[in-house]
Amino acid sequence: MSADRPPRAGRATGPMLVPSNAWRILNARTGGAISRSTFYRWLSSGQVYSVRVGHRLYIPWRVIEELIEQCLAGERIDR
Repeated sequence: MSADRPPRAGRATGPMLVPSNAWRILNARTGGAISRSTFYRWLSSGQVYSVRVGHRLYIPWRVIEELIEQCLAGERIDR
């Protein structure tokens, strides 16, 4: 990337997690507040942002951090 071009803005920058690891981290940080089926339903409905690469699904780390903050604040996950 050249010095005169700004970095691309977007949610998909930074570390990416597979859904199973993202759900485990989310549960560990929120005290198990979200069931596995609910998390996967959010992914399939688009309520939680994810990136599909081929047949694999990835979730940006920043999205998981936002979910943790929302859960700990008691907010609903209606994106």
